[in-house]
Amino acid sequence: MKLKRGILDGIQPFCSSIMAKLTANLFRDYFGGSWSGKVTKNGEFQREIILNWLQLFGKYSALSSGEGFGVTTEKGAIDETHQVAIAGWRSDVSRWCCTWHNEFGGSGELQWTSQEEINGVNFIYGFMHECKQEGDDPTDHSAVCEIYDIDNFKLTLHSFRKGLLEIVSKRIRTAKELNELLKSKEGKYQASGNWL
Repeated sequence: MKLKRGILDGIQPFCSSIMAKLTANLFRDYFGGSWSGKVTKNGEFQREIILNWLQLFGKYSALSSGEGFGVTTEKGAIDETHQVAIAGWRSDVSRWCCTWHNEFGGSGELQWTSQEEINGVNFIYGFMHECKQEGDDPTDHSAVCEIYDIDNFKLTLHSFRKGLLEIVSKRIRTAKELNELLKSKEGKYQASGNWL
């Protein structure tokens, strides 16, 4: 199934001076749902993860766990800490921003800033600042998300300090299916790894 390209119409591939406008709908429409991911660090397989991004509140929603709901015992996507996260559109900077805090006083922020299409693959570019625990020096990463089609993407984070982290993900549920599944579990919403 091909990814809808309406947001990229009229944009020429390989043209560095023109970038497609980043929109909130790209993130809401594409990433909502459940994903099975394989995490590698500097080329070595680390673990498999499940990413759940709930679609909340309708048209102008963020992706996260809902108000008053907690995070499961599942660990975060980047590292294995318990974390709470929220992601949403910041219209003042026209960016999709994600913020999280973990159980050790650490925190992070990921901002997606631009996108382009090359040979039918959508590339989203951004940066991330993270601090694993309170008192640590922050690490800066460059971020690239390659969207191959409606059900497959790869996230790449690179820093000089920590090397290369890749998460190759395949959709296992749509946002609607995820929300229905979680509602059927006695109204107990759960989300994990929701920092994208």
